[in-house]
Amino acid sequence: MAKSSLDKMPVPLVRDYGDLMTLVFEGKVYHVTNPTVGTPVVGQTSYAATLATITLRNLGDRLMIPLYAKFVQSGTVAGGRIIYNVQVLESDQFTSGTALTVKNSNWRFGDTPGVLAYHTATIPTLTTGNARLVTSGEIFQTVSAANADNTLDAFAPMGSVAVRPKGGLNIYTNAATTGPGWSFNIAWAEIDV
Repeated sequence: MAKSSLDKMPVPLVRDYGDLMTLVFEGKVYHVTNPTVGTPVVGQTSYAATLATITLRNLGDRLMIPLYAKFVQSGTVAGGRIIYNVQVLESDQFTSGTALTVKNSNWRFGDTPGVLAYHTATIPTLTTGNARLVTSGEIFQTVSAANADNTLDAFAPMGSVAVRPKGGLNIYTNAATTGPGWSFNIAWAEIDV
């Protein structure tokens, strides 16, 4: 006798990485934005591994898949460019930061998030080999006015990076003499492993 489709082993949502609507419907997508609309979160004036603009800590038991990180710069910075780096941590490292409220993208059907988010975070000196750079880049602008292209996409293509349980992800932004100010929207999926 043939088995019914209900007898099949459950398959992780690997097949659905490209289907954001399915992940949202199933309550697996979370996001954070500025704590106060119109008040930017400020980055650093130079890169320091112990000072992150945004830190995401995967303290749950699900795999975190970064989906998008949209940053829109407010104001200008001296020096004409903003540099950003995104690092994934094998093991979470965190000292302090200002907590961000994590929301489920499906307001009616969503699990409690396993990922906690912070801005203006302080982290201890990174353990050797714990962090790996997954993407980096620059935004160029004039000194006197914000460049028309002042939007930063800080994540690699969706599904190309994963943060395992008890790991973390840090986003660093810095500019020469004035830390860049950001309005942002960051989203990720949390899937069972």
